[in-house]
Amino acid sequence: MNSGRRRKVRCIFLPNNSERCIHCTRRGSTCVPQGSDKSKLHHDSNQTSSGVSPNAPMTAGNPPNVHSNASVHVIGALAQLKERVRLSLNDDPQYAMGAAVNSAVTNPDTVQSGCAPIMQLLNHELLSLPQSNKEALPRSAILQRRDSSRHSSTQHIDRADVLYGLCRALPSESEMVEIFQSRSHWWQTWRESFALGWGDEDDSDLQSFAMRAFRTGHPCLLAILLLCFAFSTSDFGRYLHPVEQLIVHDDDLAGSRYGLQCLMALGLCYMSSLKPRRAWIVYRRANTLAQLAGIHQAHRNSELLDSLFWQLFSADRWVSLMIGLPYSVPENLCDLYIPPLKDTTPISFHARHLSTNQEPTLSSVIRTDEQIDEVTSQLPTGYLDMEQISLCQDIPERHSRLYRLANIHQLKAHLYLPFFLQSSGLSGQEHGRASCVKSARSLLEAYLCLYESDPTTARIDNSVKLSGFSALTAAVIVFLHLLGRHTSRENTSKPHSDWYDQSLIKRALSALKDCSEGQPSSLSGQCHTALEELVTSSQSLVKGASRQIAVPYFGVVAVSRKCDDGVEREDETWEDIPTGLDVPEPVTTDADQYNVPISFDDLLFSYVGPWVVPNPMYPDLAVDQVDAGLDWMSELNSSGNFRE
Repeated sequence: MNSGRRRKVRCIFLPNNSERCIHCTRRGSTCVPQGSDKSKLHHDSNQTSSGVSPNAPMTAGNPPNVHSNASVHVIGALAQLKERVRLSLNDDPQYAMGAAVNSAVTNPDTVQSGCAPIMQLLNHELLSLPQSNKEALPRSAILQRRDSSRHSSTQHIDRADVLYGLCRALPSESEMVEIFQSRSHWWQTWRESFALGWGDEDDSDLQSFAMRAFRTGHPCLLAILLLCFAFSTSDFGRYLHPVEQLIVHDDDLAGSRYGLQCLMALGLCYMSSLKPRRAWIVYRRANTLAQLAGIHQAHRNSELLDSLFWQLFSADRWVSLMIGLPYSVPENLCDLYIPPLKDTTPISFHARHLSTNQEPTLSSVIRTDEQIDEVTSQLPTGYLDMEQISLCQDIPERHSRLYRLANIHQLKAHLYLPFFLQSSGLSGQEHGRASCVKSARSLLEAYLCLYESDPTTARIDNSVKLSGFSALTAAVIVFLHLLGRHTSRENTSKPHSDWYDQSLIKRALSALKDCSEGQPSSLSGQCHTALEELVTSSQSLVKGASRQIAVPYFGVVAVSRKCDDGVEREDETWEDIPTGLDVPEPVTTDADQYNVPISFDDLLFSYVGPWVVPNPMYPDLAVDQVDAGLDWMSELNSSGNFRE
């Protein structure tokens, strides 16, 4: 490098590597500081403070000061993006004019006119501008915001204010490199499991996607990267807020291809951070924007749009069913055609049965169970057999089969759940109870196989963590099967089956706690707390005592222990335990230390919740007890920020 030639860019040094700037490191040349004496002194002081000689070579024996070449390229691309944003903010008068328009449009309270109710309803841009600015701004400046998502990557810098806010939310360079190296293993698994279209096919890891986001400078790609950092670190409060503020409520950005992908990722973040109602709102907005763009009817014209539509459509229904709110898009307005494997398509089957809101009969449930078997019979022989799955050496293939197995048995367990929770003696109750427990047991086995095959990876695999919620419901069903009913005790289970079920519950407790990584407020942490509280509360009951436990998104379970005379007391004092609330962590740390009751002969349970008709035995139960969920931290705190 010619020492008399000034660089067009300034020297930028990594925090842990002050020997050469990122540009010279990338070129493999000797770093000659450019600029004034002040910058040279600053460069020398960095070298002195770090204890690195100017002539000391970069070797592999000094890992704190060395980043991989790929990491250096990513950090260099980020530095270039920040420089472009800075220049756009300082030197582009057209951007300043567009920013004034955007600030007025995004505020719904700026509509001034009362003489045009329809335009006021639509919050038209012209009505949103102050009267003095309507004639001063050209029409091209107003329409610039609409077309920004269609420009090339160099023109995306027009949204420099959004990029500036997103760049400020990025972690430090050292944190970013640490995430790329040790906290991004979930990337490939999630893209395969959820068919997520983040980035391109050649973005084999999170670091490659980060390079693409920095080079293109698209705000929505940068927002998706922030959400990926949230998945990697579980620090949702840090990374979700800027995406909410800058992307969600911007129609042009949120309605673009990358914007809809961003909303899909944001909804998954909300589910992972125990905010299902916010996920429902985000998916509702995403589906609304997709409808405005006509994607709900023309998605088959493009493989990308088709994948994006089904992600948003399925996510909306998943969250709506979980929290009991209506779907955002009616089926009759969408193109739901899928080429059938045989006669009945899976989407038609699920749509037909999920749309009904009548109490099922045993015959209809059995018929639906048989239809599920007809659909799964189209899979290869032995595809869902646990013994065959355990012999599979292809890890991605094995995980895909386990997830498929868990999904099928989750459907069957919920299908028979109303019969499982009904009082004894009713028609079909015994068959429904046995079928529900069988499916719940299979679901729990699949979850434990996913976790126990590689616990180290499972701790950071968000697919396994999200499956913890399904594992909680399955474990609750298996545990309640060990108990009796208030009307009579059913002794249909064999002793060896009871011991096996107890071992499943112990292993599930250990797996959920390990996946929580010491964070009780995480999804796995709260699922562990709920299951642990149900088990230990039943274990600690004295003769004649009763206790109500609110199981998240399940209902209120009342557990009681018989007296010595075998008679249940009617004047019991009930103790309410909302397991969704913050409770101390259990002292136990090993799976063998989780003790379920040795004898279940004197333990009885009753249920009040959304899965059965309200039980007249407890008419005084509050509605919020029945609807108890993992939502105690889903609202903003008093200052309007995320709860920590």
